[in-house]
Amino acid sequence: MKQRVAIGVAVLVGLLGTPAFGGLITVRIAPEEQQVSLSDGQVTAWILADIPESDALIGWGLDLILTGTSVELAPSLPGQPNPEIGPLFDPAYAPDGDGLAALTPPPAGVWGDGVLLATVRLNLVELGETWVDPDYTLDDPFEGLMTASGPASVLFEGGLINVVPEPAGLALLVLVLLHRPCLRR
Repeated sequence: MKQRVAIGVAVLVGLLGTPAFGGLITVRIAPEEQQVSLSDGQVTAWILADIPESDALIGWGLDLILTGTSVELAPSLPGQPNPEIGPLFDPAYAPDGDGLAALTPPPAGVWGDGVLLATVRLNLVELGETWVDPDYTLDDPFEGLMTASGPASVLFEGGLINVVPEPAGLALLVLVLLHRPCLRR
């Protein structure tokens, strides 16, 4: 019985590894989790993609969803766009104004693991957690991931930014709490 189960698992793994079941592009935020001090003022997140060669990208358009109030998209500055499109792509027009759209120089597409789609700077605005999730609007013709054969299947993986008090402020708070009983006497 154990041998049959092992053979079944081996066949299933073999089938899942074939090109017919491949073709899923993963788009993720890196680092997956960040803990930063509010005094840092800003944090950087990278939008990366794992792209099979069979689904080489020729263009993409995304949204960035921030769930929480501890960070916000930093404004672009002269000579420092935000977001900044990865080096393997040419920035493209994004009608929604977020700047998260790109094309590849013809005729080649882009594939590989950990391909940089964009670098995003976020301002730290208050203590707390914010989920940063890449996504796209299904009915927006300017968004999605496009291959030479059409739209790609995508799996999105978000990231978490935890904004904490500055270390000196936290130490001061601990000292005040520790000495509080002394102040009552």
